[in-house]
Amino acid sequence: MRFTRLVARGFRNLEPFDLPLDAPFVVLHGENAQGKTNTLEALWYATTLRPLRGHRPAELLGWDAPLMEVAVWSDRDGIVRHRRVQLEGGQRGLTLDGKRCNDLSAWFEDLRAIAFTPADGEVIMGGPELRRRWVDRAAFTARPAHLDIVRAYQRALVNKAATLRADRPDPTVLDVLDEQLASLGARLTARRADLLAELAPHVRQMVSTLAGQPSDVTLALRTAARGTSVDERAAALREAFGAARRAELRRRRTLVGPQIDDVVVRLQGQLARRYASRGQVRTLVLALKLAELVAARERGVVPVFLLDDLSSELDRARTGRLVGLLGDLGAQVVVTTTDPEHVTGDRRADAVWVEVRDGRLVTG
Repeated sequence: MRFTRLVARGFRNLEPFDLPLDAPFVVLHGENAQGKTNTLEALWYATTLRPLRGHRPAELLGWDAPLMEVAVWSDRDGIVRHRRVQLEGGQRGLTLDGKRCNDLSAWFEDLRAIAFTPADGEVIMGGPELRRRWVDRAAFTARPAHLDIVRAYQRALVNKAATLRADRPDPTVLDVLDEQLASLGARLTARRADLLAELAPHVRQMVSTLAGQPSDVTLALRTAARGTSVDERAAALREAFGAARRAELRRRRTLVGPQIDDVVVRLQGQLARRYASRGQVRTLVLALKLAELVAARERGVVPVFLLDDLSSELDRARTGRLVGLLGDLGAQVVVTTTDPEHVTGDRRADAVWVEVRDGRLVTG
């Protein structure tokens, strides 16, 4: 899959633009605070319908802009799709190939992107929620239907939380909700565990390649839904919910389930969160993202890889190895940098070069 065009107006500090992207490598370069990352975020938002840096969608609108609109064209095996997303008055509207779209599964069909930003080190160093978010995002990239299970589990979890907050929680209702959560949670954790098992060898290979030396990396899911089958995981969750019932009623909130799971990452046998250096953390996160790309590629879709502020995150040697890896995997790469030579070494003929200056995009 490749993006061929990006159009936006009313997006943060950017002036309206129509940017050609039909190249294996797109370099957004310029000084800091000019709008390079905002350009990358416009592409990410059109692809995922989520901001890149944790903003609320309303914060993507430019100053005093009445609306924000982003459109992207993608090409997969000669089939061109056109998607347009608009935010106005707090409402989001989607258009797919010129027709209004209310079906997210249709929107995300054959549309894949993976992003690496300076903040992504928190996937390793931050709390469990960041690692859960990563593994669910990776599972979605590999199998978009994973999103349906995540949403169904979250809806049941919201209902249970509301029941626990009631003046007199109904135990029968809680029993029903716990059964729903056990069934959905078992499927959710099984998919997470299966994906981690699939990604682990790719992560080890990517870390070794980026670091330039053999490295031992392991990934494991820490969960109350223990077992080797969905039925075993569901039974384990039922037991955990039953044991936690009194405490949940007393504290009026949910205390167990996949919503508190963690992904344990170890490097050379040591817990990466505690012992990895800053450089090792960056390499680990990149390896996680690259393994995510490989998993999607094996299912027939090569995601576009977005890299923000690469020259500040990796040295030239690791950057060169990363660019080579992405080329070998067949991914289109969109990168932001203050130093284009750090990324490519020279002015590649197969790249689109875009200078970003004070919110204006100049190609060439």
